[in-house]
Formats: sequence, C-alpha cells, structure tokens
Amino acid sequence: MKKIIKFLLILMFIVLSGTNIFAQYNSEIILKAMKDELNRSMSELKIENLEKPYYIEYKLTISKQYITKSELGQIFNNDDPLRITLDVGIRIGDYKFDNSNFFDIGFSFFGSTDDEENYQNRTLPIELTYDNLRREIWLATDAAYKQTSEIYSKKIATLKNIIRKDTIPDFSVVPPTKSYDTTKTKDFDFAKYTNLVRDLSKIFQNYSKIFTSQVAFEYLQNRTYYVNSEGMEYVKDSHFTGLESIAFAQKEDGTPVINHFQSYSKYPELLPSADSLSKAINKMAATTEKSLVAKSLDEPYNGPVLIVGEAAGELISRSFAPNFMAQRQKLTESSMGIVSQRNNAFQKKIGGRVLPEFMSVVDDPSKNNFGKVDLLGPYKIDDQGIKPETVKLVEKGYLKSLLNDRTPVKRLPNSNGHKRDGAITYSNLFVEVEKDKTLNNKELKAKLVELIKQRDLPFGIIITKIANQNIMATSIMSKTYGITSYLVDQNTIPIIEAYKIYPDGREEFVNNIQLNSVSAPSFKDIIFTGNENYVYNLLSVNQNGFMGEGSPYIPTSIISPSLLFEDLEITPIEKDTPKPPFFSNPIIK
Repeated sequence: MKKIIKFLLILMFIVLSGTNIFAQYNSEIILKAMKDELNRSMSELKIENLEKPYYIEYKLTISKQYITKSELGQIFNNDDPLRITLDVGIRIGDYKFDNSNFFDIGFSFFGSTDDEENYQNRTLPIELTYDNLRREIWLATDAAYKQTSEIYSKKIATLKNIIRKDTIPDFSVVPPTKSYDTTKTKDFDFAKYTNLVRDLSKIFQNYSKIFTSQVAFEYLQNRTYYVNSEGMEYVKDSHFTGLESIAFAQKEDGTPVINHFQSYSKYPELLPSADSLSKAINKMAATTEKSLVAKSLDEPYNGPVLIVGEAAGELISRSFAPNFMAQRQKLTESSMGIVSQRNNAFQKKIGGRVLPEFMSVVDDPSKNNFGKVDLLGPYKIDDQGIKPETVKLVEKGYLKSLLNDRTPVKRLPNSNGHKRDGAITYSNLFVEVEKDKTLNNKELKAKLVELIKQRDLPFGIIITKIANQNIMATSIMSKTYGITSYLVDQNTIPIIEAYKIYPDGREEFVNNIQLNSVSAPSFKDIIFTGNENYVYNLLSVNQNGFMGEGSPYIPTSIISPSLLFEDLEITPIEKDTPKPPFFSNPIIK
C-alpha cells in the first residue's frame, strides 16, 4: 500500500518555459486509475429497470497551450494555461442496437443540465492523484450513464412507432490493441515567440489605411490516455503550432476589405524564419491597401476560372473534401431520420463519377512531408485506438470509398481509422492527376485565354487567394466585431485576391467578389490542372463541431495542383455597407 501511495501524488504544474509538461504526470498511475474504475463500472454500474452498459470508454487529455497576440507592437494577450479534461462514453444495448445514432435535440444543444455532473470535456484538477482521478471518473460515469439511459429509452420509444429500414449495426467490433505514440517534449522558449509576434505586428504601423490588424501565435501540446471495456488502450501525443495575421480596412464607400496570412506546423521550429514571416506579412498588408482602390465586377461572370495554388486547396477544403466523411442517418424523437444536408453529396455515390477521369484522390495519414514541406495531417492512432488506413477515395474520377469510424454505414461496415479530435476527417489529402492533363503556369493562363476567346468573353478570372474559413469565423469576425459578416453569405465563398485576364494577356486586380454556388458536382468541370502541387496546411472545419461533436477545427493537409474549371459563377458582393470611420487613422508613418 505504501508503495502505491508513494507514486500517487503527481508533481504540481510548474510555470517554467521549457518544462516537460507530460513528464510531471505518472502515466502508470493515470492508466491504473482509469482501468480500475472502468472494471468497477462494468461490474457494478446498474440502475433498477435500466440495462447495464455493454461498452464504456474513458479518455483523459492533458493540454498545455501557449498563446500570444499582438497589435501594432503591443502585446494584449499572453497566456500559457494547462488543462486536464475527461471524456466518458457509454453504450447501452449491444453492438447491433444501442443508444447511438439517435439525435436528441435537447442534449445536443444544451448538454448536461448540471455542470457538476458534466462528463464530456470535464475539467479535472491539475494536481492529479489516483484517488481524486477515480472520484472524477466515478462522477462523470454516473452522469453519462443517466444521460445515455434516457437517450436509449427515447430511441426505443421512437422505434415503436415506425418500421425500421436501417438494420445496419450501430457499432462495429474491433480486436483490442495497445498502442503508444509519445514524443519527448522539446524545450520551448515562449518569450522568443512573444517577441516575434510583437515585432511582426509592428509591420502594420507602416500601413495607415489598415484599420485593424493582429498577429497571433499558438503552440498546443496534448497527451491523451484512452481505455475501453474491450481492452483497447493507447497513449498518444499531438502537437500543433499556428501563426496567423489578419488585416481589415474599408473602402471610401464602406466596403469591407479583409486579408490574412497563416502558417501552421506541428512544432514551432518548423515555422518559416522570422525574415520569411516578415516578408509574407508585409506582402499581405500591401495587398490589403491595394484592394482599397481595386474595382469589383460590373455584373456576374460565368465562364472559365483558373484557381491557383493556395486558393485551390482552400476551395477543395470548403466544397469537396468534407463530402468524404461517412455520415450515418440518425433518428429523432419525431421519427424522422436526419443527416447533415451540407457535405452530403457522396453518401450514396460510391461507384459514381465525382471528378474528371484523369483525377484521383488518396488520403494518406502515414506521410509526414511532401518534398521539403512538412505536413500537418499525419497521425498513427485515431481516437478509437485504430491504426489509420491509406484510403483510395477517388480513382480515375470514380468514388471508391469514404472515411469512417466504428459507426457502420452502408457498404462501409468497418472503421478505416479516421476519427480525430472527436470527428471523422481527412488527414493528408493528395490530389493526383494524369500527366497529359497537366500544364505549367504559363500554359494554364494560355489555355484560359484560349477558352475566353472561344466563348467570346471579354475576360477570364484567375483566383489566387480565397478567404480561409477558419480565420474568417474566428480572428477576423472577432476583431471586426461582426462587420465582416458582410462577406459571408449562404452558398458563396469570399475571394480575397483575383485578377481579370483579357484576351491580349493583360491582367487587372479585382476584389469584392465571391464564388457562387460551388458544390461537389462543380469539380467534374475541371478540364486541366497545374503540373506542380501546392501543400496547403490548414485547420479544416468540422461542420458538426459547433454542436458538440468533436473539435471545430482539425489539423489537416491538402496537396493539390492549380485547377482550371470550364465554368464557374463569380458575382460582385452587392450589399449595404457599414460606414467607415469619420476620422483618419492617427498612426501614420
């Protein structure tokens, strides 16, 4: 007993730059507490008139987050919080039929009614001991069991009034494994990156026409412990680093103008050099001011569009890639099945054509880099302890498979290991193109000019930058107090940088325009691509993350060439605009 007690007390968090955060916690004790309480719950958890759980899982995450933000050389947010959270999952019934795949509106929107009984993302004490960890798991398990039993009862009641057509099992069986993917935390100099952010934000002092700017840095370290009643167990680490810069201004007529620069990697040392970051942010700021005098379109444009580099990756992330996530139709208390209407184009499309026959798509979680560029999406263990598979999603234009977890869907009864941060998502998405359909940049522009001449159009459009969905919804929306909602409309995608290209080859910068009604079928209109791939590291948006189903933003990578579409619609943004400031910017250099 004394020997156990000796290891029970874990060292308290020490706020020192470079400290190995995870080493302060005894993994053996954490796993012992989780497994001991798991065994007790499986054997003793039972309420009169309610079924016993057939499956329980526990996930404990230790997170250390370094955040610093600066505006015009002034630090206004500098924090390095440590947080430990617990998630409990319980299933009642059996693998064929349980409480899952049922949408309970009240719980999905409001969660547990008692904060003290919260069992998802439950905050735990930083000073973890064997005893207090078991106590927290006990309370969370009790709350989860009560909530799960209620949902199970509602599902049974709902099915009494209908003839069930969906007979697919609710959960798939997998052999238990024990996996470990941990790394030694490197020394980290938070002060160095705080100074970097301060220096980069000073750049905007030279751009007086920009009203609002910000440079932000984040470094997130996670260690996750997982056990379930089947015997599955893992411990894994994850790291994420992001540097984002935004700019906001308004034209004389009040039209909002935005721009951003972002760089993401796993570790801080993999970010570009300070000099490269300075050049990129200067370029972004200069383009923002250039946008203030650029013209929009006089009328909607329908015709060939060339989408270059980063913009191609962003378009794929918004309108094509989200459709690869398998979605199971869920029942509701109204007896009507629901499934997300967004990103649902491929659910019944396996075997059908979704791209030109010269294009293929592969998701490969095993790749750490592409050439000399580090990728953001690789991982070795998914949320459910399963080793992720490389999946051929599209082969020569035809959809072959989807990404899924342990929730079976038609034609995909087993998981391919693609649940991360609480959601099914892609990792490293490679767009592959047959060589005879690729052109270099000069040839792509020439082909675009040829197309507009054939259609007797006055010009074509080249898009070089599309607004990043994550940055739009977070930093930009927050710093502009919602003014930039002007740029967000249903079924449209705001464009930050674009050019008209005329039949004689001249190019003219345009802005205040948007792509209209781009959807998955639009990608069948790609006629040529570039011959070089661009690596787009991003935080992909989990559409269900805002309803409690996983993290809203998940690190991923898209590796794609430039894309030449035969026909897309681009429209000017024509709305009433907020008035610009009455006085000029007092900071002028």
